[in-house]
Amino acid sequence: MSRQPKVIWLISLVILSTIVQQVAPIRAQTNNAVAILVVDDFTGNDLSSIQAPPNQDTCAVNLESQAFVGRGASAGAPITAPHGDLVYTELQDLVTTLRVEGFVKLVKVDIRSFDTAAIVDEIQQAMTKQPADFYVANMSFVLLPCQFTGAFADFERQLNDARKAKDNTKYKGIVQRAALFYDGTVFPVNSKKYQEQTGLDPLQDFFAAHSDKIVPIASAGNFGLDYPFWPAAWGQVISVSASTGEGFSAPSPWDKKNNSPLLGANVEEKGKKGTRISNYGEVMMPGEYSSADYGIIMGTSFAAPRLSIAVALYLSQAGTGFCRKKEGGPALAYGDWKNLTLKEAVQTYCPDMSVSLPQ
Repeated sequence: MSRQPKVIWLISLVILSTIVQQVAPIRAQTNNAVAILVVDDFTGNDLSSIQAPPNQDTCAVNLESQAFVGRGASAGAPITAPHGDLVYTELQDLVTTLRVEGFVKLVKVDIRSFDTAAIVDEIQQAMTKQPADFYVANMSFVLLPCQFTGAFADFERQLNDARKAKDNTKYKGIVQRAALFYDGTVFPVNSKKYQEQTGLDPLQDFFAAHSDKIVPIASAGNFGLDYPFWPAAWGQVISVSASTGEGFSAPSPWDKKNNSPLLGANVEEKGKKGTRISNYGEVMMPGEYSSADYGIIMGTSFAAPRLSIAVALYLSQAGTGFCRKKEGGPALAYGDWKNLTLKEAVQTYCPDMSVSLPQ
């Protein structure tokens, strides 16, 4: 038999292998299935319609609608779609773009009018319906006593009225009161001395008990504060602040002096600089999203999904060896709010993740 056909056959195999590698999905060789639990409000963004559970302690409330409507975080018309639908669509876009549908699944978990104990039940049901090797919990809400949901609904109404009247001074005062109300009444001071405390909430206990299987990620919040709201501030959760831009890389490292490139909103008064929207967090991801229906929308809620998909890719490859702290939580929940870029955070706290980062 001539050696020439064998040579041609081998060359063909090399060429075919190269082509397959070029078009293969990211991490298609993985053996680990990952489900991203999109824990969000899929019912509506009108706080006044929330029916707080009677005799319950802590409720999850989506306050991004205040940022959209009251603080100018949306460049276009007021947003009417449920917040969860927007976040879910962004994650769908990321999954499709990265071509990881084969091993990264999305699961909706609705928080509407639920206290945190009920949210734990909803998460467990979602995990039962979508078995996976690992889970990422993508959360875009804040926690407050259930009896205060009515007060926040009133803040939202006042913010809307102030913006319609183009009364910048008034809505700044409303935002400040809302932030202080949350900070001063819900939990005395959302500072580092509370971060590592446990047993604060059923949802926190759930994450602590399942740290070998679930990585919780939460948006820091859109009130321009120097710390994230809970659940993002818990030591078991990676808090995500928002920079300008899209993609997976913030345009520059954080400059503490001028808070660049943290996300800000333009004010309507001539000659006035924009005000910071993003709370501080552990990992700073781009927080702008090009929505097909609403144009450019922005906030920490659209930064968190980018970290969620990046962590999902890492879990699919690393398996049980994914990096964690000695206490059991994810390594990127490093315990300070320095707004590290993803690359900085990974290099410092989880070097193994560097090979999994999407570009």
